[in-house]
Amino acid sequence: MSDSAGFSWWRQSDLLGNRVVEHGPTIANYSAWQELRLATRLVAADIAVNLWNHLITVVVFATGTDAVTGLPATLASLRGQHYRNIEVLVAGIACDLPAESADFSGHRGLFLEPELGPLDILASARTDPLWRGSHLVFVRAGTVFASDAFAQLNAALNPEPGHAPPELVLCDHDRLAASGEFMAPSLVPGWDPDLICAFDYIETAFLASRALVLAQRTEQRPDSLHHWLRGIARGLRQPATGHIAEPLMHMPANTPEPVPQTATPAAEWTASGQALPPLAIIIPNRNNSELLKRCVRFLEFPNNFRPELIVVDNASDEPALVAVYDDLRKRHDARIVQMNQPFNFSSMVNLGVAASKAEVVLLLNNDVEIAGPGLLEQILTNALRPEIGVVGSRLLYPDGTVQHAGMILMPGSRSEHGVLARHVLRGAPRTADGYLHQLRTVRNYQCVTGALQAMRREVFQRVGGYDEVSLPVEFGDIDFCLKVRRAGWRVIALPLDNVIHFESATRGTDSLPPVIEMRAAAKAVIAKRWPDAIVHDPFRNPWVDVGDIPEAWFPWSLDR
Repeated sequence: MSDSAGFSWWRQSDLLGNRVVEHGPTIANYSAWQELRLATRLVAADIAVNLWNHLITVVVFATGTDAVTGLPATLASLRGQHYRNIEVLVAGIACDLPAESADFSGHRGLFLEPELGPLDILASARTDPLWRGSHLVFVRAGTVFASDAFAQLNAALNPEPGHAPPELVLCDHDRLAASGEFMAPSLVPGWDPDLICAFDYIETAFLASRALVLAQRTEQRPDSLHHWLRGIARGLRQPATGHIAEPLMHMPANTPEPVPQTATPAAEWTASGQALPPLAIIIPNRNNSELLKRCVRFLEFPNNFRPELIVVDNASDEPALVAVYDDLRKRHDARIVQMNQPFNFSSMVNLGVAASKAEVVLLLNNDVEIAGPGLLEQILTNALRPEIGVVGSRLLYPDGTVQHAGMILMPGSRSEHGVLARHVLRGAPRTADGYLHQLRTVRNYQCVTGALQAMRREVFQRVGGYDEVSLPVEFGDIDFCLKVRRAGWRVIALPLDNVIHFESATRGTDSLPPVIEMRAAAKAVIAKRWPDAIVHDPFRNPWVDVGDIPEAWFPWSLDR
């Protein structure tokens, strides 16, 4: 990452993705970095050229004493905006404003509606004449905006040719202490409908179009802005969204921080008492009978579904495996599909799915252990959601640290890399929450590992399954997930516990020349096929590094 002011921060990696060196200036803390970002943006402030200037209505509301203590600072911040095509509507606040606070003659005006509740705007058509903007921003009294905040928001409403104008724009935000220090940064991912249902990571840091407000009108008045956003997230049709990865809104330090909920969206299905459909479980395998026996221990749990077990065998020659296969056939009606050809993981997946019948399939590596009851039910119920294409899970190493919790994509630092696919917070302790509760909430990602992927059969067939020609061994799982997202479905990772991954236990060393050559070829395929997904991962904030490290790194992080 770099910009015109000369500030830069990035990570270089060697061929295997290991940390080598961090580049960039030494920054004392977040507050100093935030000020540097603003200065950098102002130096390069040419974003308003040839842009349509949208009228933005800013609804200022307050609770408790915020109206008295916070309103003047918020109004002063709005008057100081470089972008002037804004009107301010002070809702539900009955107080006298000094002349200097009320002077919005350089903007589109200030309007006082002391009897109006801010949420009424979202619920009642009777409030529509009270605001004129094509877009709407809600702000708690006491919030202070970066001086270029509305210029940045307006720029986001003018997308590049070929891209739909966003109906919902999110931005990064933080807290502003009485001392003037910026703290508690929320450097957020883009719009994540599953995350917003569990955790109010956006708070008031969003802009919504009038069309979206009108489309979301229901007879029930929302309880909060979070309630309203959750209503959007639950719709099958998701709005076009944008994300400004800059801290534009500084909320008062006394604003309560959101707390995540633990229930997943699939809880409604489980609570309904409906019987769960069968689940086809596809396990690619070669030799290593003890590994396979550990993998299928989930069959001993009191599962609330009928498992359909398919083992795809790749030319195994271990004598002990014959008895294991016979036992699986007799006790669990398993099917053993033989594939006597050179190892091709994608072919094994496709053969296994073709041999199964259940409408929901789970791809499960033989080195993964489902070590507790009820976990497969959670995976299955999420896979049944019509908006979901692929379900993955948090995976733990045998020592209890995190192996996988979703994957992020980014460009490689050298031409031979093409793409870096990193596991979120690899190595974090089992008890870690992760930055913005990343390890404890359902998250959308562009891809999840093929070691555990669940999907409906219609999804698998629609995108053509795994690519067994160009991606026979590695990166087929990434390619598959990206195809599913392109078809309009989501890819999610569940924050499950007790799913253990003995990573690549049946494969050789990753440092052998043939393996390195194979991996480089696969990366080249992904880089050519998915360039936009690599450069613009919508679920990766560019200022937060969580790839293959146990703790989030930021531009102001010091070496530990």
